[in-house]
Amino acid sequence: MTSQIWAALSDWELDAELNSDKTQRIQAAFEALSQDDLIYRGVQSERNLYHYTRFVAGNPHSLKNHVRRIYMATALGKRDELAGALMDLLWILDKKGPTLRRRIFEQVSAMLAPRARKVISHAIEADDRRMLLELPVDRAVVVNGQFLPVI
Repeated sequence: MTSQIWAALSDWELDAELNSDKTQRIQAAFEALSQDDLIYRGVQSERNLYHYTRFVAGNPHSLKNHVRRIYMATALGKRDELAGALMDLLWILDKKGPTLRRRIFEQVSAMLAPRARKVISHAIEADDRRMLLELPVDRAVVVNGQFLPVI
């Protein structure tokens, strides 16, 4: 027979483990996977930006994941991540979807750093994704080639 104090401490340890950072990361992954909307409305925004970035890396042709990543970076005010996300989307679209490329850029361009805004704008206008390589690619996962497709 266990004492009430021991039972309370056991529950406290379990609750502490369930509310840990690791558990929150797992929760964010499940939220990101189950999200149907393009715009995430939850408390795990930072973590879900990471997951959306990984989804893009794993499935670079999923426009939905690209757009989610762009909107999440915008909502969080993450300029560098936004530039990387836009670069990846434009790289995948190449010459396809000119209206989509322009519309998304117009929606989020005010958030970009001036140089990124200029280069991305010129790449869209010239219909030449190679111009994106003038920007740092450290936040891009498709353009910099640092992803392996999921097989």
